[in-house]
Amino acid sequence: TTRSPRRRARRSTPLSPPAPSVAGTMGGDPTPRGDFAVLTDADLAAFREILGDDNVRTDARSLDACNEDWMRKYRGNAGVLLLPARTSQVSAILRHCNARGLAVVPQGGNTGLVGGGVPVHDEIVLGMRRMNAVLSVDPVAGTVVCEAGCVLEDLEHALNARGMTAPLDLGAKGRCQIGGNVSTNAGGLRLVRHGSLHGSVLGLEVCTADGTVLDLLRTLRKDNTGYDLKQLFIGAEGTLGVVTKVAMLAPRKPTGVDVAVCAVGSFDDAVATLRDARAKLGDCLQAFEFFDRASLDLVLSTLRGARDPLPKTRAPFYVGSETGV
Repeated sequence: TTRSPRRRARRSTPLSPPAPSVAGTMGGDPTPRGDFAVLTDADLAAFREILGDDNVRTDARSLDACNEDWMRKYRGNAGVLLLPARTSQVSAILRHCNARGLAVVPQGGNTGLVGGGVPVHDEIVLGMRRMNAVLSVDPVAGTVVCEAGCVLEDLEHALNARGMTAPLDLGAKGRCQIGGNVSTNAGGLRLVRHGSLHGSVLGLEVCTADGTVLDLLRTLRKDNTGYDLKQLFIGAEGTLGVVTKVAMLAPRKPTGVDVAVCAVGSFDDAVATLRDARAKLGDCLQAFEFFDRASLDLVLSTLRGARDPLPKTRAPFYVGSETGV
């Protein structure tokens, strides 16, 4: 989670007491709340002035959705969900929260598995879903610029229409957002071919905790001018700032894709298969995944419609590969 810097501020009458702990904290004692301010009616009025009434959510349904992760392992006690539509609004919100000493947690698609997108206590939840536009696509340079709340699958469809594709693919692509992908340095299925987002992201626009907007939004692939500051925010999970726009590489969409599943007798055989696949398929290899028999049995027993890909072979390990040309 992301929080504004700790500082003392004049307190008003709180709307509700802070939550004492998090139900789903893994191991150890719950994280201390810290000396952050408590949300007041005056804060809500300031947020409504920035966003309008409709985009300052305090109803139970909205708060239930943003306070809990999708696996229902972690739950916070946020009293408000803010939904900005522009970078200037994100900046204004963070500036206010910084001045008041209010803690903030940015939230994308809330598809993570470790609770990083939900509040720990009573932080302000900054939802990015309204900032979802694909701003530009350059087929010649092979680049795309989009807002942080753009859903990965929507971006993929927009790029496919231009004969291009996103450099990452995730199981949660129907809901996860690009800003969250960048902030967690999501690897995904295509890392074998396209590498991590540290290499695919060309530029970022970021709002720091005091509301300062950093314009690091570049689409130039070869840029050796000065510090590469964007790298600090990739994988930082919002702790250094809120990502608002992303420029990234968009490779050519393969004209043909083939998927194969192979049974192997040992883990060493799985590693050898990867080595051989890289040597013989080269850049055509875009995904290579490993799973064991216990994992396959669990899927077959719990997921309706799942089928054993090799029903006549009960091997201890399996590998799946995807090629694209």
